Amino acid sequence: MGIGWTFEDGGYTGPSSRQAGNLDCSGYTRMVYGHHLGVPMAAGQNTSGTFLPRRSREMAEHSPGVRVDRTDGTNPPAAAQLHPGDLVLFNADSGDDGDDAASPTVDHVGMHLGTDSEGRRRFLSSRKSVNGPTMADLSGASVLDGTGVYARTLHTVHRV
Repeated sequence: MGIGWTFEDGGYTGPSSRQAGNLDCSGYTRMVYGHHLGVPMAAGQNTSGTFLPRRSREMAEHSPGVRVDRTDGTNPPAAAQLHPGDLVLFNADSGDDGDDAASPTVDHVGMHLGTDSEGRRRFLSSRKSVNGPTMADLSGASVLDGTGVYARTLHTVHRV
């Protein structure tokens, strides 16, 4: 929306020129859970577990609610444990700074929708581009089953 924000410590962050006008995945998730469902949202880097953090990697560690499952470093979480509305967090960009096999970086978040008419587990998220919330993009369909990018890179399932 082109609006900057001020954190609790007084630091100001405005939108980058590269992403101005876009709604990224964590911003979309916060809009749905925070603005529309009333889940308290963190300002800055609040790690108390009582607020929905700003960034996807912080959501994986410090969101309110309960962690349902997390990757063991080899296998993704069991998709069978998913309920509609669960946060699904991914390590979808293997080129992230600091990313290694022992400590993968969560870099994307979406919301599980349930199963589609073909029995596939689907999720909804927003990307860094101006196309807004979507169920598919250049990285692959937003499906949590099979061998697609999101099925392979699912990192954490969290129930808010």
